[in-house]
Amino acid sequence: MLGRLDGNGPGTRDGDCQHQGSRRQKGTITRFLVSQTQSKVRLRSMGKYSPVFEPIEKSAVKNRELPVPTSPVIMAALRALYAGGPQNRWRPDSFGRPYYRYDSRDGHITLFFKPPPDFGNRFDLSKAMYYTPRLAFIHSGSQRAAVHGMSVETADIFLILMASIARLRDPARDIARIGLDEIARLRGVALRHGSVQNLYDDFKAEILRLSDLCLSMTWRDYAGGGSVTYGKQIPDRLLDIVDVEYKKGRGTWTALGFRCGQALSHFLSPDGLRWIGYYSRSLLELSPYHEAFTKKLGTYWTMVGVVAGKKGLSPRATPRTILDFCGEDVNWRNPGHTVDAFFKALDRLVEIGVLADARITEPPSRIKGYFKEWLEVPITVTLSERIWHIRDKAKRPLSHQKRTARLEPARQPIPATTAPGTTQALTENPLLIRQFRTDHYLHQAELARALGISRQTLSRYERGLHPLPEDKALKILQIWHRKAKPD
Repeated sequence: MLGRLDGNGPGTRDGDCQHQGSRRQKGTITRFLVSQTQSKVRLRSMGKYSPVFEPIEKSAVKNRELPVPTSPVIMAALRALYAGGPQNRWRPDSFGRPYYRYDSRDGHITLFFKPPPDFGNRFDLSKAMYYTPRLAFIHSGSQRAAVHGMSVETADIFLILMASIARLRDPARDIARIGLDEIARLRGVALRHGSVQNLYDDFKAEILRLSDLCLSMTWRDYAGGGSVTYGKQIPDRLLDIVDVEYKKGRGTWTALGFRCGQALSHFLSPDGLRWIGYYSRSLLELSPYHEAFTKKLGTYWTMVGVVAGKKGLSPRATPRTILDFCGEDVNWRNPGHTVDAFFKALDRLVEIGVLADARITEPPSRIKGYFKEWLEVPITVTLSERIWHIRDKAKRPLSHQKRTARLEPARQPIPATTAPGTTQALTENPLLIRQFRTDHYLHQAELARALGISRQTLSRYERGLHPLPEDKALKILQIWHRKAKPD
């Protein structure tokens, strides 16, 4: 319930400490190396070859924002992770195995754990009838325990891994790596229960929990139309993780590389760059146990607001929609606690710089029946510009080398495309509409407003997904002739 989000819950860990300098622990420390660039391994000729891992660069965590994909798979994974924990909202299938299904108007995504082995073929028929149901129940019990162990910190680790993937040259195919010490710096935590090893063990357990997640997806293909399905016969993994362990004397190194699965890589194509946004480190540094709802609310506005901000719109959502994303139940017994939790979380997000402004309606009177109406009143926020704005390229230092000016012939202006003579020619070649907008500097939304249709409908006409009506083609030709007429 939201009424107890700000207190010390049963899962509170009081051993988290903020950074106060670098600390090292004596003894053998198993390192988890997962870096955004290829692992730099130097071979030393000392009888046998042994790998030596370079120290991780700290320049990647200097910025206060991290690039994070905002694809539908990311949204579904965050919903599933937030729905886990003690307030489990995962559903059991016919065999008792938990799964989470996310439905949208563009398709559906189902997340689950990898299927169990075939216990029936390991015994003869007389023993299989006895052992198979029991082994399957034990296996499903371990999966339910994994769902119960999910928390807001699991989602934080997932977002950090996605930030490493987003920094790759080719996020859909390259392998990402990051270190546990870098994850600790991003989370703003140095110790847990007085030990660095306890902190690293918790991070390692969260990464392994994420590696067991599989999914199946049927979604609309934005580029070519139709729909695309992943994991129909063989389940697709959310993240592909491979670990290799090296030992030399008392030292042990565990190199772990990961890359996104096939469904996740589908949205990380060069044509889908609008799905890359920025996630504030201030959210990662909040406590996932004392300020869990604030982190969830900030994550929701970041993911939704990145796409809305690039369209020039302000993100809007009702409290009921936000609670469904955060995996929280409505506190019908004490509805005022839910309202106060929203106000407190939004004020906190404005304070740390995630939101520039938040417009939420205060209930005029908290009498009986006000809460149902308040849950349907939309909340409008304004994201900070440093989160959703595309960054300018860094200025290079001035070079002191002497350069000679190179004279080039003046470029001749490209003549504008002439308007087709008939509407049939425009209907048969709808690409001329985009060429007309380019020649006369018309925005797609401006032309759609003149035609009395939405921008999405005009985009479908330009790409040839829908046939262009005769009246719309005639109106486009009239605008074309009017624009082409010299003043």
